[in-house]
Amino acid sequence: MTYRTLFLLQTDLYPPAGGVSLRNWQNINLMRAYGAVGLFSIYKGAACDQLPVQFALWHHHDLSTPQRTAWEKIQRRLWRWRPDGNARADWLYSASIAQQLKATLKAFQPTLIIVEEIWLFRYLPILRQWGCPIILDDPNVEGDDSRYPDRSAMALLKLQKIRYIEEQFVQRADQVWMCSQQDIDGLGRLYPSTKDTVQTCLVPNGVNPLDYQNLQALPQPSDCQGEAPTLLYLGRFSYAPNAEAAEILLRDIFPAVKAMIPDCRLLLVGCEPTVPLQQLAQQQPDVIVTGRVDDVKPYLAAASLMVVPLQRGSGTRLKLLEAFAAHCPVISTAKGAEGLAVEDGKHLLLRETPAAMVDAIQRLLHAPPQAQALAAMAHRLFLAHYGWPAVNQQIQTALGRLSIAPAAGQPPAPLPM
Repeated sequence: MTYRTLFLLQTDLYPPAGGVSLRNWQNINLMRAYGAVGLFSIYKGAACDQLPVQFALWHHHDLSTPQRTAWEKIQRRLWRWRPDGNARADWLYSASIAQQLKATLKAFQPTLIIVEEIWLFRYLPILRQWGCPIILDDPNVEGDDSRYPDRSAMALLKLQKIRYIEEQFVQRADQVWMCSQQDIDGLGRLYPSTKDTVQTCLVPNGVNPLDYQNLQALPQPSDCQGEAPTLLYLGRFSYAPNAEAAEILLRDIFPAVKAMIPDCRLLLVGCEPTVPLQQLAQQQPDVIVTGRVDDVKPYLAAASLMVVPLQRGSGTRLKLLEAFAAHCPVISTAKGAEGLAVEDGKHLLLRETPAAMVDAIQRLLHAPPQAQALAAMAHRLFLAHYGWPAVNQQIQTALGRLSIAPAAGQPPAPLPM
């Protein structure tokens, strides 16, 4: 069956930087196998003009200088008194963008709409008016309170607004894609009214196996030359759980490893490093904080181990899947590996305390065959469940549960592999 799929995006598309953009890139490329794909994006900054693939349509709004009416500005200030008041959702919305979305729907004539995350909630009435099925791609349960350790009155009010938006969006979507069964179950527990009425589907996070072949042939990054034992953490550090995990590495793990393995170094690779993280990094030798990079694969090639001391969050971690795809051994907390079909001692080492992680790091750095065996088994698991061909099987199953009118015109493109 052929579809015309319109994606609504609120993060930079290419090059993928972080878990959300990697998931978007996955879903967009896999949906190209089912017919024409159009993009409607809203984020700060210009759209990339050098994509490796072509789309039937891409309309982008740069929020660097958003144009808002006086009434919209008043509404943003009154967010506390609006059930759907939310700083991020309000920032992404304007009447002028809404008008362009209506024009885009008319021009592209989608038979399926996929919306990235809940933050584009305020455009949902326009999408519903169009009449075709709407899929909410909700890889993280945003209303999960474990994501928000601040328990102040203001923080709890913001969480209440997030839960309102998420529950309303889930109820009004025709299907919800989530990246693990744990998240599907968690969504049902958090919003009992949706448990038996909403069509939730498992669409795992994944990456293209071909993108991670022959990484050792890539040039070494200029900021980590040489053959020193190298620990790696990937992530967008404006996301609080990532920043906390990096600070645990800097404060409790890396100094102890450095005392035993003096030539060891630590790579913290990802955009928006926080001020406390940078301050901690500056106090220690051989810590490299890269900021945003165009491609994380050279850093994966340089890494001896990926270490993931995550304590909270939801969804599944694409950083682990990238490590599995790149044959990089992984040490993680159970929270860091949550939602993935992994076994401790077979695909990775699961350790819950900094001391246990230090011991595991030392053990694997001194036993390369064991580290390589873990990486080999993890790579097999990745190919079976989390490579794009495996994810495509889940998308086929999800689409089979929808009632979608076929699109006229071109036949589907081949699966991008």
